[in-house]
Amino acid sequence: MVAVAVNMTPVERSYRLGLPAPGQWQEVLNTDAGLYGGGNRGNLGGVAAEPQAHHGRAQSALVTLPPLSAVYLKQA
Repeated sequence: MVAVAVNMTPVERSYRLGLPAPGQWQEVLNTDAGLYGGGNRGNLGGVAAEPQAHHGRAQSALVTLPPLSAVYLKQA
């Protein structure tokens, strides 16, 4: 499973994202990474799902969305 969040604004956002499963989610792609010329803002490699319902899902995580970027999370 992969969850994707895209921030199309020029402002960094802290966003609660509903996830389909509990546990750790690894950040497998962050288009703001220095490798791509970005500012290396993000989730320090991953996030942990919490038992807080959001977006119709029983689990969610607070995700940092760098400006004008996409973040891909994969269940670890």
